[in-house]
Parts: sequence; C-alpha cells; structure tokens
Amino acid sequence: MDVIRTILIILIVYYSVRFISRLLAPIALRIFMKRAQRNFQQQFGQQKQKPQKEGEVSIDSKPKNKSNSSGSSFGEYVDFEEVED
Repeated sequence: MDVIRTILIILIVYYSVRFISRLLAPIALRIFMKRAQRNFQQQFGQQKQKPQKEGEVSIDSKPKNKSNSSGSSFGEYVDFEEVED
C-alpha cells in the first residue's frame, strides 16, 4: 500500500510541477526577452550617440573594401582540356 501511495505522490508532484511550469515559463521568457532587449538598446545607443554642438558637421566614413576585380578570393582560374579515352 505504501508503494502505491509513494507512486501517487510522485505523480501528483510531477504533474503539478509540469502544470505550474507551463504557466510560469511564458512569463519568465517574456521578462528575459524584455531585459535582453533593454540591454541591447542601451549598448547600441552608447555606440551611436556622440554629443555634438549645434551647427557642427561630422562626417562618418566607412572603411574601404579591398576587393580584387580579378576574383582572387575564389582562387586561380585554370583552363583545362578534356581528354577522351
């Protein structure tokens, strides 16, 4: 009789934890996502915002891309002929 009672208690605890986690998981995930979004916005805002005086002109230049027109990043082109047996 004690074995059945123990198994019943284990099942009740298991299903109650499962039910509660289904209720609390979306709430916890929502809180986590809001916190991550807030941290991302703060980090992104710190990079982009620079204090400027009114009427001051600033020029942001992008780094020049060193791309070869010959396509050397793909390797060397080898011309070949097919050999028939």
